[in-house]
Amino acid sequence: MSDDNAALPIAALRASFLDVVDRKPIVVSSPTGSGKSTEIPRWCRAHAPAARVLVIEPRRVACRSLAARVADLEATKLGDAVGYVVRDDKTMSESTRIVFATPGIVLRQPGLLDGSATVILDEFHERTLDVDLLLALMVRQRTPAQQRLVIMSATLDGDRVAEHVGGVHLSAEGRAFPVDIRYLGRGDALPDASELPARVRAAIDGAAGDPGDLLVFLPGKAEIEACRRALEGSALAIVPLHGGLTLDEQRRAFERAQPARKKVILATNVAETSITIPGVGVVIDSGLVRQTRYVDGRGSLVLAPIADDAASQRAGRAGRTAPGVCYRLWSHAASLAKTTQPEIHRESLVPLVMSAAAWGERPEDLRLLDAPKPYALEAARADLRAWGVLAEDGTLTDGGRGVFALPLDAFLGRFLVEARNAGCIEDAIDLVAALAVGRPMFLPGPPPSDPPDDLRLAGCDVTALVRAVRIGRPGVHHVSAFAVDEARRIRARLRAVHRLESAGRGDGNDDAEVDREALVRVAIAADARVVHVARKRGRDVAYSNGGTELELARESAVQNARDVEAIVVFAARAFGAGRTARLLVTCATPVTLAVVARSGVGEDRLASVHVESGRVLAKVERVYAERVIAVREEVPVGAVAREAIAQLFLRGSIFRGGTLATTKARLAMRTLAGQLAKQGHAAGLAWEEPAPTLEQWVARRLVELGVESGDDLAMLSAKDLTMPELPFETSSMLEKAFPMVVDVGDAVYHAEYDLDRRQVTLRKVKGSRATPPPLAYLPRFAGLRILVDGPRGVAVVRERAGSR
Repeated sequence: MSDDNAALPIAALRASFLDVVDRKPIVVSSPTGSGKSTEIPRWCRAHAPAARVLVIEPRRVACRSLAARVADLEATKLGDAVGYVVRDDKTMSESTRIVFATPGIVLRQPGLLDGSATVILDEFHERTLDVDLLLALMVRQRTPAQQRLVIMSATLDGDRVAEHVGGVHLSAEGRAFPVDIRYLGRGDALPDASELPARVRAAIDGAAGDPGDLLVFLPGKAEIEACRRALEGSALAIVPLHGGLTLDEQRRAFERAQPARKKVILATNVAETSITIPGVGVVIDSGLVRQTRYVDGRGSLVLAPIADDAASQRAGRAGRTAPGVCYRLWSHAASLAKTTQPEIHRESLVPLVMSAAAWGERPEDLRLLDAPKPYALEAARADLRAWGVLAEDGTLTDGGRGVFALPLDAFLGRFLVEARNAGCIEDAIDLVAALAVGRPMFLPGPPPSDPPDDLRLAGCDVTALVRAVRIGRPGVHHVSAFAVDEARRIRARLRAVHRLESAGRGDGNDDAEVDREALVRVAIAADARVVHVARKRGRDVAYSNGGTELELARESAVQNARDVEAIVVFAARAFGAGRTARLLVTCATPVTLAVVARSGVGEDRLASVHVESGRVLAKVERVYAERVIAVREEVPVGAVAREAIAQLFLRGSIFRGGTLATTKARLAMRTLAGQLAKQGHAAGLAWEEPAPTLEQWVARRLVELGVESGDDLAMLSAKDLTMPELPFETSSMLEKAFPMVVDVGDAVYHAEYDLDRRQVTLRKVKGSRATPPPLAYLPRFAGLRILVDGPRGVAVVRERAGSR
């Protein structure tokens, strides 16, 4: 290996590193720009030339750029000794000895991990779900003797990670120059996206006298494109840098600018770590990052302020080779979070549970650096089971393995599987491609002036998005050029996966009719919870599936629809945080309550029942999210039939010959016997079975009798719904010592027992006696206080419990 980079700060660790790497896992912490991402993979290759080194990088840009840089350092062609594998792009062969790959690719291609003698987890501080899982899998399934493990980061609690993996922590000092931090926000303003292109341009103009190129941190590709347009016509060389670019396009960010022309790199947070861009003297930080947040059971991609640790990382990019300046587009008084939370504590755990299952594991059984919350795991499993991805035993279903293979949100993957089976895969691919972009397809502002050009005029986001993918033109349909282009790239990839021709429907020029009803059926089959019914409160309308209510986002085409009874939700995003958090629907299609009822969602509820010509007829309501979505009259079946017959019996409409009274009396004795036995009031009475309520007993009895239809009433008799008597010994003892009715000759009393208060109250039901009966006329009521409720109020016949 060449020693051209011996002066890099990381070189100080080489001897210690090579001394330990064969025996224990190594955690390396060193500042950005110290050379760890390029040099340590080369050390590992030189240490074991015949073995493969796998470097796992969280981002595609870093994989490609680092692989190209290391190939240059190794004096080899990219794809020979050094290569990379990212989604839709593979440059390597069986003889490649240093391979850079993203975590998602490694999880889906186990051969990469199994075939590597050394595995390096770079930029571990980003703590994505995939990286956390990969570390846990290696800790569980491998030993240092089988596979070398290296964990690297610029900002990392290295001692904690080293203890977790049973390894050693090596730390190298970096070379950093002072950076002057300047805040451009007013008051206590937090980072926000309002007028971002104009504020970025103003910051660039203000930095005209500062030396060096400019690196602008933006939250996503859409914001990069908006800022690029805002800077058109300037004398600056504008260079975008994000994961959607080709390798050649990415290389422009690393090339030296012309001496007389400053370069402005518009980058996502990929430029925070992993890669060093030469010549940068000025950083302009929007303070924003696009993250997935898990709110009330729904994961949404949202813009959020970065944390202090990320802000420090970004600012440090201005001081790599000389003193620099960092302009922050927020206020000095703004309070940011101290550290960036790991994804395992802020995102849906669906990807974690699904990926672990693909490897035959459960997250609870793995030694994860931070334990996931049990409720989040259960919520993830509930989602995966609802989508048919996860079996009851925790393994992936056949369909689940197909979903896991797709680089998509699990619901969208399941949606495509169902669409393939339903024969509407082409419409589904176009819709999924639009949703997978994760950005608004339509530009804000008024719609096109010509109604035929307004793709959202029909009031359905589904057809609007599909048509935007197929025929959308930025200058005509007010669509985002970036979003449309990205959606068409995703669509091309998905069509290739499903082996569909690139011509015909889906080629960007065909405005074929969208089978919206089929897409609705497929979505409900994939997850019935997508159905939400409208709840009107004055002028406001919310939508519910029985959980947290959703509102329509302003950009949703459903705002143009009238008298919407229900919607099928394909996408929503979180807005706000804490108590002010709201869930806004960004893609939905309106449906009628009749369609909702036919889809099979909801449960039947008995509204009323009567007997007509010996037949049981019931009015049955179909209820979903506490709203009646359909009503029908029929001979009830199943649980509704049993409930209907039970209601008829309990209100005395059937079997009127004293059956109900007898059952009530016997149930009362059974209940009393159980209470007396439990509290020890009756010596020798053993009654362990808890007595049911009358409603419970009737419901249980109808199940025992096999009732499945209202027509089964004709096969029932009064005896079927008469509760059996208690055993003779038990009933005799109760009649003597704890009767339900007390007859003293000139009065009859009903006995009401309150065993918690150790008393019995006798209430006269007939007779002429005006005073309480003598104690000698009454049963023993052992251990109970005796009260008599008469014309003059309640009298105490025996104050103290016990014998006479």
